[in-house]
Amino acid sequence: MSATIKHESKIRIALLYPDLNELVQSDLMQESIRTTGAVVMGHRTFQMASDPDSYADHYEFQVPLFIITEQVPERKPKENSNISFTFVDTVEAAIQQAKQAAGEKEVTVVGGPNVKAGLVDELQIGIMPILLGKGQRHFEHLEDMQIMLKKTKIVETGQRTDIWFTVLK
Repeated sequence: MSATIKHESKIRIALLYPDLNELVQSDLMQESIRTTGAVVMGHRTFQMASDPDSYADHYEFQVPLFIITEQVPERKPKENSNISFTFVDTVEAAIQQAKQAAGEKEVTVVGGPNVKAGLVDELQIGIMPILLGKGQRHFEHLEDMQIMLKKTKIVETGQRTDIWFTVLK
């Protein structure tokens, strides 16, 4: 999943795409790349890269990255003039630092939606025609909450359908 915090402090959340090369070339992703000023991701998402040094040369978002983890790597991954790594232990710290780094641009949150409900202004879910028998239950931690959503946009890109919702507060 991924999410975005806009300059107005909005957050979008979307499922990762199985064919990233196709997605990166889509208008949907190109807009996200243009408008993203920083990225927040969880430790599990960060570890999905077989070589963390590859982010510097191949990651679509060449911006400061804020990794939420209690296990800071022994060696910091390779950085370049655009991409840097900051490891923080709370969602709140990651969001705050990423918003400062992003300036007028958005903060994209990549991975599961394990951000606190009070931080989310907008939810973007990408749906793919794939049924999984097991995996991470993305909204399980919200069982005691009632979160009202208002559908604001639908975009179809190949087999993927993205739906945007505003979180009503």
